[in-house]
Amino acid sequence: DRYAPYEGPARNELEETLRKVAPSREVFAAVANKNYLWGEPPMMKTFTDGIKRAKIENHLVLALDDEMKAWCDQNGINVHRLNLKLHKVQADTGENHAVSAMKFGILKEFLDIGYSVLLSDVDIVVLQNPFDFLYRDHDVEGMTDGFEPRGAYGSIEGFDDPSMGWARFAQFYKRFNMNSGLFYLRANARTLELMTRLEDRLSKQKYWDQTAYNEEIFFMSHGKYKSPQVSVRIMELDQFMNSKYLFKDVRNRPRAQQPPMPVTVHINYHPDKHERMLAVVKYYVDGDGDALKSFPGGSEPGQR
Repeated sequence: DRYAPYEGPARNELEETLRKVAPSREVFAAVANKNYLWGEPPMMKTFTDGIKRAKIENHLVLALDDEMKAWCDQNGINVHRLNLKLHKVQADTGENHAVSAMKFGILKEFLDIGYSVLLSDVDIVVLQNPFDFLYRDHDVEGMTDGFEPRGAYGSIEGFDDPSMGWARFAQFYKRFNMNSGLFYLRANARTLELMTRLEDRLSKQKYWDQTAYNEEIFFMSHGKYKSPQVSVRIMELDQFMNSKYLFKDVRNRPRAQQPPMPVTVHINYHPDKHERMLAVVKYYVDGDGDALKSFPGGSEPGQR
């Protein structure tokens, strides 16, 4: 059983590293290259300061270049150097998207040796240890791009076609996609199959990784097509926030009516990512109640 604890010699360098940093066989992982070292302070520092603040000992940065590995070594961050080449089909999608499309193949290597993994993008502020808030009762636990409960967790909506007369009304299921920048995978055959499919698909098809991720999880089995059949839990919106929910809703409520400090805040809806990350730290960690006020709700000036 590849998912049972394995006590023999490490089968590869990744397993050798994981035995040191993740003896519990689950790990908080982020894929990063030297682009995250730009600026002062760099976004990577803001991200890893959160890891240290939340005391996530079982973390691992998967460095795509020597510069990122050296920075992690110098700053006391667990790191494993990867040697990967971008898929040709993703070559002109932009470096960040091309790297993101490769993460499923990387995660497959964790699952294949029996390690569960919580994958995080770097544009995320970590405020509490996320492992304290996982349920671990489904194959995939992931954050949502929804910004209110119905959109986050799903709703049954009505459809009206007057031309059908007696049968004019029908219903369908609707919700926002899961975000592929923060999700937990339990090591098992179903999640391994899911990552294998995504790796294969994105090595051949120019496609946004988040769309592929949701299609492979949620498209129903039909005809000769069989889905990976993974079970899914949506992470709680108040705990694993996206930036639209925070900046368009939560910050505008009286402080006493806001949710408690979230576990993570993902700046996924806004282009001024690092500026907002720093403001989130000031708001929740430093207690500066005005830290979020200068930002528009969306990306356009003057919006609440």
